[in-house]
Amino acid sequence: MNGKPMYAKGTNWIPGDSFSPRMTKEKYQKLIKDCKEANMNMIRVWGGGIYEDDEFYTACDENGILVWQDFMFAGSFYPSDENFQKNVELEVKDQIERLQNHPSLALWCGNNEIDEAIVNWGYQKQFKYSKEDSLQVWKDYKKIFHEIIPNAIQKYASRDKQIYWPSSPSIGWGHKESLTEGDSHYWGVWWGEQPFEIYNAKVPRFASEYGFQGMPTLETTKSMFSGNPELDLNNGTIKAHEKHSRGWEIIENYMKLDYIVPTDFVKYNYVSQLLQSRGMQIAIEAHRRAKPYNMGTLYWQLNDCWPVVSWSSIDYLGNWKALHYQVKRSFENQVVLVEEKEGILNFYGINDGSDTIEDVNLELEVNNFKGENILAAVSTPKQNLEGAVKFDSSSIHELVGEADKNELFLNVILRGKDEKIIAESNYFFAKPKDLKLPKPNIQIKKISATEIEISTDVLAKGVYLIGDTHFSDNFFDLLPGTSRIIKLSKPLEKIEVMSLWDTIN
Repeated sequence: MNGKPMYAKGTNWIPGDSFSPRMTKEKYQKLIKDCKEANMNMIRVWGGGIYEDDEFYTACDENGILVWQDFMFAGSFYPSDENFQKNVELEVKDQIERLQNHPSLALWCGNNEIDEAIVNWGYQKQFKYSKEDSLQVWKDYKKIFHEIIPNAIQKYASRDKQIYWPSSPSIGWGHKESLTEGDSHYWGVWWGEQPFEIYNAKVPRFASEYGFQGMPTLETTKSMFSGNPELDLNNGTIKAHEKHSRGWEIIENYMKLDYIVPTDFVKYNYVSQLLQSRGMQIAIEAHRRAKPYNMGTLYWQLNDCWPVVSWSSIDYLGNWKALHYQVKRSFENQVVLVEEKEGILNFYGINDGSDTIEDVNLELEVNNFKGENILAAVSTPKQNLEGAVKFDSSSIHELVGEADKNELFLNVILRGKDEKIIAESNYFFAKPKDLKLPKPNIQIKKISATEIEISTDVLAKGVYLIGDTHFSDNFFDLLPGTSRIIKLSKPLEKIEVMSLWDTIN
């Protein structure tokens, strides 16, 4: 970007409504502004959807979001007879002439997951293809995606808009090469049912798809009903709004690994969002720590086309799920990240800004959940922050001594000149279900009609503000003895609040 390497941070886009004409200019604008607000710079238009309305690309232009544009071919076998070749060339010509003058357009991609489908999905065996049929499938594929489409791009696109990638991913996630070359759709989590921690080991060069499901917000869940909503996990209407055949089972299996599974519907809805958010945070942080080996992370997916339990970070009614709030934090230009390996913590300062930040040092402090200090700040020697910088490692035992790790957290600060905080994060030594959380006394003070101050005496983990408004932050950890100012998109008479403590006790 302007002659400098750019780390891609973003998401995947699916059609915004099951009925395309219902998509409005305002809805396009809001969803893309929500990408910008969450510190994204790229969005992939998925090849299983539609060529989007001009308004989508205009919104991306205006908000500085680069577009990875799949052509609309996905997961199937396509012929290569002469008539079909002409049809494909005209389709490509039409889209190039319509879209190439948008400054947001960054990349043309031939298809979604067709190379992988041919190599990995076993269609040939399932449909009893002969050897000749199978060879023809590959021949057809090469003709369309390695000849017809790239030749059409060369013919119709201006020189600066001729960047082409035949298939996403370039190699399926079951092959080791998917982590060493090209782009990767890593689905070992969710489809492969591997634990979230596998993301730390499975880091590709460019992650163009990975994801995990979470429930939509309570407001959107209620919209599933034509009459009075019955908020019960066993309710047929709610169960029907999950289209993966084992979706509920997979969510619950993962939830048991990291959280205490609530029986109350509202709390289950809340924890399912925390679970989705936690999984994607682990993935994003693993990718960003690996910079410049990894130079892009696009999670699946931004939006929904109906009210549904899904991989989205924004639900059908436009409400931010816990994941979108976490993405905003995880995609900040400057972050400080922690990696745990065999009892050792490694620390990384990441700077995606264009300028080097000079004289940065790392500070560590261990506190218990009541705010009492166990270990005073330990500082590392100063160094310049450009790209990704690894700071000194520390043994967990040296940091916490004989104290109970389930009652502690590590506060990590990157501090620059004039004691300015550049980035800050908190690291917990145990999974959420094992934390010995004290009961927080969470206070909400009204500052104005659209502004509140929220405070707590002890750690309040996963603070969840409930109400029919957009909160400027939500699903966040509030540290002992601290407060935070939160803005509301519209006034709210009553705001309910809960934290992870409420689901454990």
